[in-house]
Amino acid sequence: MMGTPSVPAPGSDSRLHVRIIVGTDEFDALRGDWNAIVENQDRASVFLSHQWFDAAWQWRRETAQLFIIGVFRGERLTAVLPLVRSYGEGRRQRTLEFLTVPDTQFCDVLMGAEDRQAAALAMADALVSRRREWDVLRLAYLPEASLAAGDLAAALSLCKIRNAYAPTTRNPYVPLDAPWDAYYATRSRSLKKANNLCANRLGKAGTVEIRRFAPGAMEASTVESVIDDVTSISARSWKTQRTTNALDQPGPQAFIRRLSRLACDAGWLSVWTLSLDGKPLAMEYQLIAGGSVYALRSDFDAAYEELSPGSHLNRVLLERLCGEGLQRYFMGPGNNAYKRRWTEIDVGVGELVAFSPTARGRVAATWQLVIKPRLRSFRERRFSVRRHDS
Repeated sequence: MMGTPSVPAPGSDSRLHVRIIVGTDEFDALRGDWNAIVENQDRASVFLSHQWFDAAWQWRRETAQLFIIGVFRGERLTAVLPLVRSYGEGRRQRTLEFLTVPDTQFCDVLMGAEDRQAAALAMADALVSRRREWDVLRLAYLPEASLAAGDLAAALSLCKIRNAYAPTTRNPYVPLDAPWDAYYATRSRSLKKANNLCANRLGKAGTVEIRRFAPGAMEASTVESVIDDVTSISARSWKTQRTTNALDQPGPQAFIRRLSRLACDAGWLSVWTLSLDGKPLAMEYQLIAGGSVYALRSDFDAAYEELSPGSHLNRVLLERLCGEGLQRYFMGPGNNAYKRRWTEIDVGVGELVAFSPTARGRVAATWQLVIKPRLRSFRERRFSVRRHDS
């Protein structure tokens, strides 16, 4: 492994050093120290756990290479920038990005309170040392007040790495700490009417059964059969026709199998299914940790779209979750209209983009930070003039 010059830690005779982790075995060996960092962060997150990145790597390993920047004190891991190396359109642009998948809701650099500034500088210095191996660094899914947009961005600037942060979307959530009746009373009449119609249509179509496999209540031997049902529903959903993210595809399947085993062991896994006359029609795959519910996948059999089994399942599970002492139900990043029918509350999500201090990086920075905004502004002005003239 290639390293970068050690960075002295403030107030200590020992030194920090960096290793770039590109091998799966070395990545696997970091689990204990990795999760210890997560537990000591101000905002621990299931999406920062080694288990999450392990599962994400099962999906990404066919199209990317690990490029994890680990900061060590001796042999102990103290900070992590969990990256992979991938390629942009036409494979012209060499991109470093977070090890994420479409199911990721939040991501960030991992740093405890100890040596935070020194660790950020060590990461930035490593990127400078390896500058000819990348052109653009994209850190997406950043929550508000993220370490990446704060400490790391400041370190990048000190190391003459041009960077810019921008908000990109919102992650809506439903509060779960109020009684269901009180919360549901705040929803629109049109939503309640639609929910009643769903329930009536399904009831007339046959016998409806909703099952919940709760965290800590699922045996490892049960997980595989549950995921078989989940995969079957996903394979019959609209995603099969419009995306490559259906769970029967190789990458998503490897991801969901690995995540389910690891999440079951950790007590995070929660799966809901809706069946009609014994046939599974809809499902929701969740992780529950730290008082929050993260809805990762919600699919339904497209052949039964007129019955709206997914909408009915969503209404029922929200009602039941309200009585479990939980705090938030995150619906996933995106300002989709159906999410706004359930809540007006959300958490901001942003992206930090940085550019290698090389000729290729400077070209990419000029295009991203100068030319594209000017073109966008020009198009907006033209559109505004046309609307005014019409």
